[in-house]
Formats: sequence, structure tokens, C-alpha cells
Amino acid sequence: MKDNMQKWFSSFILHLSSFILHPSSCILLAFCVFALAPLTAPGYFIYAHDARHSVYFLQMFDLSLRDGAWYPRWAADMVFGYGYPLWLILAPIPFFVGEAFHLVGFDFVSAVKIVDGLAVWFSALTMCLFASRVLGKHAGLVAAVAYVYVPYHLADLYVRAAQAELVAFVFPPLVCWAFHELVLTRRARYISIAALAYAGLVLSHIQTAVLFTPIIGLYILFLFFTQLSNASSFAFAQDRLLTPHASRITFLLSSLIYPLSALLLALGLAAIFLLPVVFEQKYLTPEPLIGGFFSYRSHFLNANQLLSPFWGYGYAGENGTDQFSLQLGLMPTLLAFVALLALAKTQGTIRGHIAFFAAITAGIVFLMLPISRPVWDSFASVVAYVQFPWRWLIVSAFALAFLSGAAIHALPDAARDLASALAIALIFVAANYAYTEPQRTEAVFNYQTQMEFEVKYRELLGDTVWMTGARPQDSPLVEQYVNGEKLRKAIALDAGATVETLRYGGQSTDLRVESSAATRVMVYTRYFPGWTATIDSQPAQVEPYGEQGLILVRVPAGAHVVRLRFEDTPARQIGAIVSAISLIVALGLACRPIGKFRIV
Repeated sequence: MKDNMQKWFSSFILHLSSFILHPSSCILLAFCVFALAPLTAPGYFIYAHDARHSVYFLQMFDLSLRDGAWYPRWAADMVFGYGYPLWLILAPIPFFVGEAFHLVGFDFVSAVKIVDGLAVWFSALTMCLFASRVLGKHAGLVAAVAYVYVPYHLADLYVRAAQAELVAFVFPPLVCWAFHELVLTRRARYISIAALAYAGLVLSHIQTAVLFTPIIGLYILFLFFTQLSNASSFAFAQDRLLTPHASRITFLLSSLIYPLSALLLALGLAAIFLLPVVFEQKYLTPEPLIGGFFSYRSHFLNANQLLSPFWGYGYAGENGTDQFSLQLGLMPTLLAFVALLALAKTQGTIRGHIAFFAAITAGIVFLMLPISRPVWDSFASVVAYVQFPWRWLIVSAFALAFLSGAAIHALPDAARDLASALAIALIFVAANYAYTEPQRTEAVFNYQTQMEFEVKYRELLGDTVWMTGARPQDSPLVEQYVNGEKLRKAIALDAGATVETLRYGGQSTDLRVESSAATRVMVYTRYFPGWTATIDSQPAQVEPYGEQGLILVRVPAGAHVVRLRFEDTPARQIGAIVSAISLIVALGLACRPIGKFRIV
């Protein structure tokens, strides 16, 4: 097993290096330069929607990681210093990648920019991988360039600065490629690859995963029925079975077992994130996440927005009053119609894929318009957390980019060459180049400016079910943050007691308490499952207190050291164990020699 893993890892690194350094990958990088060049300039586009959030989130992630949390869950500086379990609901991959670059010496802004740039380039690579496999290498090049320059992708980068969603762009093509290979080859190795790809999507951006999961299911069914109609597939089954009827049943079962196994394994890989979401999100007040402005009912698009060339840098509005672009894109839409012209000239899997992604695009357009509200209402308990129907644009970007690549098949056979692909790609870049310019602004990022941002814009806030009063407008910690003082994280509620903050980290607080009688100590930290306390190294109870649901510790008379730390709950521990086991299984399947361990 160890030798197989070493061989597999060496082979993986070799194939990955070959893929990244392949001439096609280098050509893609050259095309991506036009989109990514603004990231290399000084300054930062702080007024992009989530730009400051990305930097401040990474800053808090780093604080928790340095405080000993191998998987940070608690964002200590949110809610005016009261804290919030941010990474209970935000997927971790973008933050772990950004933290890796910060730990090797990059500042937080540079680390965020690097993650953004890598996300765009790798999304081009994965789209090229998938589209080339289905449509051919020249079509794959066009599809990859289209995927980078489709307007919503560029809006995510420079207008919304939605890093998690930007990272999620990498995975839809990779997931489809993996399931395509899995259904066609039925090799156990692709169970591992498909599971890792889908888990990567879930662990990057849960809203995109929610939207894309039905597409994965439909694509698997599409591949299944495509295979079902392929006579050669039945020839394989006929060789092994006694009757045609039995061969059909066995073929159906075996064709579904593989993708279902991959999906189950993916859920296991993502359990470290999903299990706490399932069991602990109930402790977070949902109204700020899905109510009011964030209700999906207020964010359907007007039909004219889908093709409008408008490009703004404002924020989302309600009922079609958005101040930034939510277009499908003129170029990808035109090329999608050209691809439909190729239906008469193509056959087999290419023809089927064009029809499939054209149907997906039409369905997505329907789901972004007000006419689809009854469908949303039917699944409101799940889709409410998507918040904005226009998030479907990430899926339409994928579908339209694929169709843009497929458009090359509408050309005469002699014209389907590299020159034509490069020409179409260059036209695509030129048509959308104006969308690659951010509104750059100089800014300082530190704990003081973060608190000023929270107070001024009422951002980086969140509520728990233990908060019985109104959302706070301030806290006793704000002035300390703004003045750069050492935080005084707790006070005694009873007379005659003193509390000194000895140390403060992203996941913990150490206090010295002195009192002539038993006293209550209120810590300026929100209570949440996982917070534990010790008094002189002996376990102590914590409980929620007051309108803001802060932590209360009862300390006996005398001089004591009180330590509070945010630990894993059973749901988090079980999730981590399930993910570790699933990763071992995935690596074990990946290390299997090609051609072995077939279910049928």
C-alpha cells in the first residue's frame, strides 16, 4: 500500500507538472494575463463588494491558526470583538490557501490577490481539460478562454471580489470531467478523482455547491443514457451475463454504482465542514442570512439585465435595480447560438453535449427570472441560503463557456484548427477586456481599520440564538481596537473583584481573577458550543449571559487563572474523523493500478 501511494503520488506530481507546463496551458496563461494583470498593480480595490471582507477574514483566520486551531472556526474580531463562528458556515479552502501564502511571507492583501489569480488560471485549466476531452483540443482552448472572460467571472473578480465563489469556478469543469471519465471507463480510480473534485466544490463555496449539485445529477443521467444507447457498452455486458435482460439490469446498476459511490465519498471528504453545518447552524439566527435584503424573493432579474452591456461597480439592488452587471455576456450568448447550428453537423457525444448544455442554459435563465418564483418557494428551506437567484450565473458561465468552445464545430472541417481557435479566443478577450479594470484604492488593513469598518458600515456582524436583545451598535472593546490598546476581554460583575487579561488570541483568552468572595466574570465573547473554561487548570462551566449572549464564568474566592478556549464539539470531531477516513479511502482508490478493482 505504501509503495502504491508513493508511486501514485510521484505519478500525480508528474502528470500535474506535465499538464501545467503543457504548451496549451502556457497559451492559456498568456490569455489569462490580460484578465489578471490588474492584480499585480499596487493598491487594492477595497470598494469591491466583498474585497475588505476577504482580507479581514484571512486576518482573523491567521489569528486563530496561530492560536493553535488546526481548523479555525471562530472569527474573534467580528461583532465588535464579541466574535462569531464564521468558519462554521464559510467553506475553508480559500482561507487555507490564502494562509499558506501569508505564512511564507506575503501580506494579507497580496495573499488574497494570489488566491484570486490562481483561481482564475486553474478554472481555465479545468475547463480546458473537460472541454478538450469532449469537444477536442481546439474547442477546449476556446471554452477555457471564454470561461475566464465571461462577464460574471470578471465581475466576481473585480466588482464583487467574492473570493470563495471565485475559487468555486475551478471545480464545475473538473467535476464534470471526472464523472465523464468515471461513467465511460467505470474505473475505481475515477471514483476518487470525482469525489475529490466534488468535495473541493463543497469546501470552496457551499452556495455554488447547492446550485451545481442538481447539474451534476443531470449530467450523470445524461452520461448514463448516452452510454445506454451505445451498443458497444452492451457488448461488454453481454460477454459476462447469461441473458440480454440480465445484461441490461447489471449494466444499469453498475453504471449508477460508480457515480453514487463517488458522491457518497465526496460527502465523507467534506464531512469536516458539513456535519457542523447540519448540527450547529441551528444556533445561528437565520434572519440576517436569509431575511430582509438577503431574501431570494427580492433578487430575481429583469430579462433585459441578462443581455445588457451595463457595467457598474455598485451593489445589488432589489427587483432588478442592481448597480453592477448581471449579464450572460453577448459573446458567449452569440457563440452558444452558433454552437446550436453545429448540431446538424455533429453527432454522438458532441451533439449530445451541445444539446445538454443548451438546455441547462435555458433552464438557468428561467430560474433567474421572477416567473420561476414558485419553483424557488417549493425548495425554500434549502435554496433560501443561496440568497440571490442571480448566483446561477456561475453555472451559466460554465455552460456558455462550454458552448462557446463547441461553436468551433459549426466551422467547415478544414477551418477547425488552432488558428481559428486562437482567433475566436482573441475576439473573446477583446470583446470583454473593458471588464477587467477594478476601481483601485489605497488602503491600510489592520485590526484598527477592521473595527472602524465594522462600526461605520455595520459589516462583519452575526447573531446567535443566545442573543435576546437587539443587535449591538457598539461594544466596550471598540475603543480599545481603534486606539490600538491591549484588549481587556472580561470584567467582574460583582464588587470587590478584579480581572486582568493576561493573553488574548483568536481562539482563547487567559484571565487573572482576584476576589475576596465568589464572583461572576463576564467575558466579552459570544457564547457558542465549543467554548470551554478552566480555573487553575480544572474544568469550569461556561454559560450565556445578558442580552448579547456573552460568556459567563463563576469563579470562587481567591486568586485564580481562568483560561477559555474554543474547542471542537462532537459534531466537529466526528466530521474530522469521517473526512480523514474518507481521504484514506480516496487515496487508496487512487493508488489502485489502472484496470483493476472494477465492480463489474
